[in-house]
Amino acid sequence: MNKVISILGCGWLGFPLSDHLRTLGYQVKGSTTSAHKIAKLQSIGIQAYSIDLKAAAPRYDDFLDTEVLIITLPATQLAYFDKLLKNISPSVKIIYTSTTSVYLPSEYPIDENGILDEKSPHLLIEKLLKINQNPTTILRLAGLFNAERHPGKWFANKVLSNPNAPVNLIHLDDCIGIIEQVIKKNIWEQTFNACTDEHPSRKDFYTRATQVIGQQIREVLDTSTLSKLIDNKLLKNTLDYHFKISLNAFLQDYEIS
Repeated sequence: MNKVISILGCGWLGFPLSDHLRTLGYQVKGSTTSAHKIAKLQSIGIQAYSIDLKAAAPRYDDFLDTEVLIITLPATQLAYFDKLLKNISPSVKIIYTSTTSVYLPSEYPIDENGILDEKSPHLLIEKLLKINQNPTTILRLAGLFNAERHPGKWFANKVLSNPNAPVNLIHLDDCIGIIEQVIKKNIWEQTFNACTDEHPSRKDFYTRATQVIGQQIREVLDTSTLSKLIDNKLLKNTLDYHFKISLNAFLQDYEIS
């Protein structure tokens, strides 16, 4: 297996993703704006590039000489992506990690046909990618977490509002697993919601999550606003994907230890 994959943005998701794909036998190219991360990528066998999309004329060198481009950047400036797409061969397949924040709240579960927030910068990027000629799959990721980005830290000694709203999260390992399946199964021109199966209430989940790290929520405001419950059925059915990390199991590991 010698498929070439380029990952634009080797941060919280992109760096471990690059390492994982390398272990599967892919030739991986990774980009960053940090000199420290250049060395870190090279140390694990990734071909590293310094690419700054904010530059007037970003230098891509042969980074875009690839079969699959995975965009994991948090950037939301449409102009950056417009410049990028002008430098990509039409044969390159693209995976873009978007966000479930593109949806407006709803009283019903939200699938990929949910009502969209037309002002969302991520949605504008999605639209730009869709009208481009490159085969593109968009992953709308729910809230991202792992041990480093522990959800218990988010409300430790803070105020929690909208306590009855459902939680929508996805673990880093599942983000990586889903991207792997998209590439392996050649699933293109699709949009998927990527979110765990479980949707406990914010109060129940974050109270427990703060307690397992020895903290507590300072106050729970009994407010109620229209919320979101993200439906992941299309992703699971199309990719035949089974989520690796459940919210309950993740917290149980801390309770046992």
